[in-house]
Amino acid sequence: MTDFIRPAVLGLPTYVPGKPIEELERELGISGAIKMASNENPLGPSPQVIKAVADAAARAALYPDANAFYLRRALSEHLGVGPERILVGNGLDDVLRILAETFFRRGDEVVVPDPTFSVYASTSLLVEAHPVRVRARKGLGNDLGAMRDAVTDRTRAVFICNPNNPTGTFVDRAELRSFLDSLPPGVLVVLDEAYADFAEDPDFPRGLDLVKEGTRPLVLLKTFSKIHGMAALRLGYAVADEALVAAMNKVRDPFNASGVAQAAGVAALGAADHVERSKELVREGRRRFYAELARLGIDYLPTEANFILLDLKRDSRPIYDFLLRGGLIVRPTHSFGLPTCLRVTFGLREQNDRFFALFEEGLKAGL
Repeated sequence: MTDFIRPAVLGLPTYVPGKPIEELERELGISGAIKMASNENPLGPSPQVIKAVADAAARAALYPDANAFYLRRALSEHLGVGPERILVGNGLDDVLRILAETFFRRGDEVVVPDPTFSVYASTSLLVEAHPVRVRARKGLGNDLGAMRDAVTDRTRAVFICNPNNPTGTFVDRAELRSFLDSLPPGVLVVLDEAYADFAEDPDFPRGLDLVKEGTRPLVLLKTFSKIHGMAALRLGYAVADEALVAAMNKVRDPFNASGVAQAAGVAALGAADHVERSKELVREGRRRFYAELARLGIDYLPTEANFILLDLKRDSRPIYDFLLRGGLIVRPTHSFGLPTCLRVTFGLREQNDRFFALFEEGLKAGL
């Protein structure tokens, strides 16, 4: 049967998601498991979003607005750009596939940092473009100097995840602008800001400002999954030049964003209080994790995201398995090429308490 499958598809790596709570509870025959693995918002969506979802569910028999008019209008007002510069997708995975199918050609090179979100490379491979992985200095994410050195006359695009996943590190405003200025004009820059709402360093650059300048081809990626707590609704979007968005809309599947998700997105943009609560939860999480990890003598990377990467300096799988048996799911980072590390999402206070109680118990057991 493999004769029917394109070679590019046969060669695609399988995405490894965080283990679902329901799966762990089934495996262990337990209840009350918690997940701190996939950078979800433990507060969940705002009350406004929950009401909008319930109201929209009554219209489930009808196709959604294929052009997401009201959501793009709300985003336009929120961002200060025209709605014709916004493309809505069924999560950022959908947007990344649309982007690759619109702009990448067979044999193109696409520069991606390593480690980073794996879907940049997999969507490139799907259209038979070649990902050029640039290993970070000491695992810190985006080494823009090395990435610039990797650009050739075959380079079609460069991906930058800022803050980077799984490291939580970021490139600052001056570094990013210098990098952009150094690129040849034919290179598209894809700037993924899935976690930018949590970044508070004064030197953190805002991609929207760069898109508005319009001095180079740049696609900004944003999501409702993180700060708005809407991961299950699958809603992401791109902001770019009108001509780029128009081309992507030709490739985009019709009705790719559900009516429920569109209504939820509009409601989320009006829930500023929920956004601030989510940010404060992450601030508290950073303070707690920095203090506890320092007390335990565990290395970690300071983070501008809603998660933290910690380094055990030995294989992290044993303590990951120990935490699983205790009903707590975190993310081992072997698939990112970081086998000694764990990525942990900041949780509610009681979830953080539970993590450190189990984690310290595992350390004392020599794991």
